[in-house]
Amino acid sequence: MRTLAILVGGGPAPGINAVIAAATIEARNHGVRVLGCYDGFKWLVEGDTEHVVELTINDLSRIHFDGGSIIRTSRTNPARTPEGVGRVAETLKRHGVDYLITIGGDDTAFAASRVAKALPGLGLAHVPKTIDNDLPLPSDIDTFGFSTACNLGKDLVRNL
Repeated sequence: MRTLAILVGGGPAPGINAVIAAATIEARNHGVRVLGCYDGFKWLVEGDTEHVVELTINDLSRIHFDGGSIIRTSRTNPARTPEGVGRVAETLKRHGVDYLITIGGDDTAFAASRVAKALPGLGLAHVPKTIDNDLPLPSDIDTFGFSTACNLGKDLVRNL
């Protein structure tokens, strides 16, 4: 059975749980096992295999109503140390991961690309999530997190 791992990097933003749920449901419906990596790259970079949990449709079918991230998030970037990327790749390999979905900003995207290079055959998809809106996307598409931050800022100014 193919295995997909999902992790979240950077700060929290609305919509993360919806992405996790949608990806899990779609993967499960196609016979793919899904793992959630707690706290982003934090434990993977340490070679820790205990902070990875199997995600099921029953566990996630209603989480899109909740804010935050059911698998939490971390700003750990394995690309900051020479051995970090290798440890993440090895930990994913021990779990039999064939595909990786990362949710985060530019740091998470860069780290994920380095991990994919270190683990040949790993399928990688990055979901851009940043309030900075600093990832190279088409000009008419904002990252999720950015729209929320802008709207909240506008509401705060209006209510001064």
